[in-house]
Amino acid sequence: MKLTLTDEQTMLAESVARLVADQAGQTPSAGSFEADFDRQKWQQIAELGWLGAAVTEAAGGFGGARDMAVVLEKAAPSALAAQLAPTFIGLTILEAAGGAETLVADVISGEAIACGVLSDMASALDVAQNNGQMRLSGRFQAVPMGDVADIYVLALPEVTLCLSADTPGLERQEIRGMDGGARADLVLSDLGITPEMILSQGDRAQTVLKRARLVHAAALTAECSGLAARLFDLTLDYVKQREQFGQPIARFQALQHRLADMFIGLEELRSLALAAARAAEDSTPPDRRLSQAVTGSVDRALHIAKEAIQLHGGVGMTDDMPLGAGLRRIKALQIMPGGAETHRRALLAATG
Repeated sequence: MKLTLTDEQTMLAESVARLVADQAGQTPSAGSFEADFDRQKWQQIAELGWLGAAVTEAAGGFGGARDMAVVLEKAAPSALAAQLAPTFIGLTILEAAGGAETLVADVISGEAIACGVLSDMASALDVAQNNGQMRLSGRFQAVPMGDVADIYVLALPEVTLCLSADTPGLERQEIRGMDGGARADLVLSDLGITPEMILSQGDRAQTVLKRARLVHAAALTAECSGLAARLFDLTLDYVKQREQFGQPIARFQALQHRLADMFIGLEELRSLALAAARAAEDSTPPDRRLSQAVTGSVDRALHIAKEAIQLHGGVGMTDDMPLGAGLRRIKALQIMPGGAETHRRALLAATG
């Protein structure tokens, strides 16, 4: 994988950045992650072709993990990244499982809204056989796009499933996340699995789950990278303008040291995000290094967000600045099911 973007990826990044900037002009800063899903805007995104970033040309897309990361990194300062990530994961699962070409095309075109979830995001998950039929129970908590999805694509160790939103035994309970974004708890109550729902089983399902874990990690670290970069840029601009004792505070050596520390953290974060995208693109088996990349990315993004608020002073705590919203979004990436804390617990269990 190249360290620099290709010409096509550069054009893609610019396209995403322009749309995010246009939408930011229509949305108050503090509510940038609280925007509800808009199907008309989603159709616009589909027409721009972004939804094909997560899958290969063979599946009807145009890219892979690196292209997906480019989109999410540039979309990160808005609610758009939280909406795109589960769709990208859903497309990844559909492609990896195979045999769902029509459905993939419908999702890429915007006709169907897909939400991908992993077993790592579930609690009390149980797949059992009852009178010859597979039945599923459990709960997926605070699922982004869970409140609006037409289909749910589940990557489980035993089986890969595609469920419509109106499947008997599936209930979605709409909530708001700590970042203000719309979410849903998906409650599965003795859901009967029919052959039409099954995309893959056995060893193939294990392969699909591993692939989904790689892409989920790449998506999470890419969003962290984009958020941290935006917060750092805002801070750098602010300290150049804010004056104290007759001069910009950017001239104070103590603040320069803190800015340098933020910049180093940002570069480390970008390297971790690139490593996660590389692992997903090369289909490297997920292991402790992937978990270290996820936890390291979120830790660095949190540090940058906290420093950004500190260096802005009192104004950093106001709704006029997007710093608090950015911090809350990073915290959501830390504590959400399947997020950084899930990876941290896996690392601790492996060393315990």
